[in-house]
Amino acid sequence: MFPQTGELSIQFKKNNKGNLQCKKITITSKDNSAYKFDHIPDKKLPEEQISIALLEKIKSVTEPGKQTWEVEFEAEGQYIFQLREKGQNWDREEVQEIPIPKRDRPQEKPKNLQDTNHFHNPYNFVPALPRNDLPKFDPKTPKRELGDAPPIGHGRYEENYWSGRIKINLTTVTPLLIPDTGEVENLLNEKGEPTGHKIYDIRLGKDGKPYLPPTSIKGMLRSAYEAITNSRLSVLDKHDELLGYRMPANAGIQMVPARIENDHVCLYLGTSNISNDGRPQRGDPMYAAWLRQWNRNNTTVDRDAINYSGTEQLPRHGKQVRFWAEKFAKYKRNGTPIFTYWKVREVVPSDQQLGQPPAPTSSQGNGQHQPTDDPIRQFEGYVCITNKNITNKHDERIFFDDSNKVSILVSESEKKRLGERWKKLIESYQNNQEFNNGLSCPSALGNAAVWSRQITGGDREKELTEGTLCYAHVRKKGASFEIFDLYPVMISRSLYDQTPAEILNSTLKPATNKEKLSPADRVFGWVNQNGQGSYKGQLRVHSVDCSSDDAVDNFGSEEESFPLAILGQPKPEQARFYCADDEKGKPLHHGESDPKNKGKGEGYKYKDQNLRGRKVYPHHKDLPRDYWHNPLEDRTQEPDHTGHYQEYRQPQKQRMEQRSEQNRSIKGWVKPETEFQFEIDVINLSSVELGALLWLLASPDVYYHRLGGAKPLGFGSVWLDINWDNTDLRLGSEWAEFYQSLIPKPPKIGNGISCIDNFKKAVVSAYGVNKHFEQIEFISAFYNSSKGFNNAAIHYPRVTPHPKPEGEAFEWFVKNEQESKRAPGLNLSLPNLADSQPASFPTNPIQKKNNQH
Repeated sequence: MFPQTGELSIQFKKNNKGNLQCKKITITSKDNSAYKFDHIPDKKLPEEQISIALLEKIKSVTEPGKQTWEVEFEAEGQYIFQLREKGQNWDREEVQEIPIPKRDRPQEKPKNLQDTNHFHNPYNFVPALPRNDLPKFDPKTPKRELGDAPPIGHGRYEENYWSGRIKINLTTVTPLLIPDTGEVENLLNEKGEPTGHKIYDIRLGKDGKPYLPPTSIKGMLRSAYEAITNSRLSVLDKHDELLGYRMPANAGIQMVPARIENDHVCLYLGTSNISNDGRPQRGDPMYAAWLRQWNRNNTTVDRDAINYSGTEQLPRHGKQVRFWAEKFAKYKRNGTPIFTYWKVREVVPSDQQLGQPPAPTSSQGNGQHQPTDDPIRQFEGYVCITNKNITNKHDERIFFDDSNKVSILVSESEKKRLGERWKKLIESYQNNQEFNNGLSCPSALGNAAVWSRQITGGDREKELTEGTLCYAHVRKKGASFEIFDLYPVMISRSLYDQTPAEILNSTLKPATNKEKLSPADRVFGWVNQNGQGSYKGQLRVHSVDCSSDDAVDNFGSEEESFPLAILGQPKPEQARFYCADDEKGKPLHHGESDPKNKGKGEGYKYKDQNLRGRKVYPHHKDLPRDYWHNPLEDRTQEPDHTGHYQEYRQPQKQRMEQRSEQNRSIKGWVKPETEFQFEIDVINLSSVELGALLWLLASPDVYYHRLGGAKPLGFGSVWLDINWDNTDLRLGSEWAEFYQSLIPKPPKIGNGISCIDNFKKAVVSAYGVNKHFEQIEFISAFYNSSKGFNNAAIHYPRVTPHPKPEGEAFEWFVKNEQESKRAPGLNLSLPNLADSQPASFPTNPIQKKNNQH
């Protein structure tokens, strides 16, 4: 476009008020060609397209009539731009470029692991701090901080709020899983029956390239935005129920056999007396008699099982019986007795008579279990069958008493409390995913155990009815007894005192009306979990496009796939991982010396506790360059030259792939270094709301976001960057000016970037007393999650450096909390992600006696 010369002619007249105005504007070039301003009426001056010097001369005219000026201008077709006097420069500023923080993608440098006996958990938490003291929103001003407020709406561009479009470049750093859930394949067994194992192909668009749903991107951004603005939790599913945990094995000795009888809890103490803490008094045998039934090595009935005398019928649960019992003792290898118990020798239904007592058992061939010199005795009681629910189990129990039965009258309020807790406890048992998926036994126990009666019994097990057999946790209180809880088995699950929702600060719970929407609710949208009400938000993700041609890795032929490692299910009952010691997300104390560390039940208990925060999946930093190569090859049992194991793949077992309903197989993934573009439309964001979004997308301190499936295994690390040349963000007043002029006015490159400072100042003002922005707990934690860790690999807890084909991640948790005096667990809690260098875990969380940690 070259400058042209010509003449500007304006006919001035006075209006009815005596003010001078333009009547007609004519612009002609030297060859008498006529020009005009783009879409502007002849009588209106587009001031933005006239130089300041010329405009001042035009406005200085005071008399009506015709005025002319020799001019220069740029022309495109018949439309002109940048009109100025001949020989003068264009004196208006060009599009202003605002300084944009320099942001370079960090280079991944494969690291050598010096210690494979330590690891980081695949997930951690960004602390969620109480929001009680946030500045109140003033509806009379445009200032909107990080507190709760009604949404601004979408009806028009508000003058002091930001609207526009942000263009984003997305680059995959690790493989991205975008499963095609509409074309899932169910693996069949040899009989043609579904096995529950699903095989996924990658989701492709019409162009044959990976299809990345805008909703996935929006979900990724929302999770991050919610964390860095400390917004309310958008979802709090399944957190309003009391959670269960497995009691330590040594607590079983405190469990007293009990039966519900006529609004009483009747304690069946056998031949023993009860101590203050519920244990049998020193030297007394265990309360219940042992009834031989199971083969120690499998789930079949043992050949030495005790049937009803003279029949092949096993005693049934809940039935009243008579029996002969012989006292036995279990000894240490040095001959010291550990405990004594009554062993059932013969049994008949209660309406039948027992014959003569059996001959005493020979002391030969019984190993650590030997008969005592006590005479064989006859008793009556009730059979308690809980099934072969643990490996090596061989005996069931008979509850009985020898004139020592204690009957405790239960008040209506106490009856209600015990009934409600019993029901919730049984429901926690029956909500077992493996059982509900149809597994015949717990996968961790293999074929040597089956589900407990309380799991398979359905609704009838949920009620404390007349005749219910259970175990009571009691304490002697003077001449009477206090009942803490009732349990279905001796070593049972127990319930925490409070639900996760109860310990969560009220200012973090999901909003229940539009007046209390937090920043993430206002920007990304909100749905009332407790009733009617919703808001679609001020942000929309769209126009997702893959620009890479070779974007997909397919694994061999169309039928080939490989099984992913089993992904752990959320387990909030692991209080040391999910429960915080204070409202700021501090981990639960650990170590024997801590006064609060009295056992597993210390989680979800105290009023000053909180949830750890929002779950995040830290980036798997500095993986070897060939880590993702050839996933069809099982390399899981040997580390590579850097010390890394192939964590993302399910190990083979006896050279066979393990494909079960617990894991999934995939046929392909999106390659690393694949590029996508997408756009974000925003409307009416405050400077703080926009600043938080731009900080996520443009801050040099934010590295990787996590997207797609199987993030705990390292998939889905992506790098985001704003394409500022194709981004247009303006205040509502600027959009009004743009539309009023009807002249194309390019955006200011980097417009809105200053909002990042507004966001930082708001965070410091609300949460940072005597702290810098980077030191705020949730900001520091988000930094660390986006960067990853330097000192150890990331994988699920296990007790070996290498992944075990059998899985058995539960072993680490059992060891971590075991209460052995000789080798107690370290009682480790999930480290604080806000620490500058979050601690790693040892694969063997055991301390030897007298060893200080």
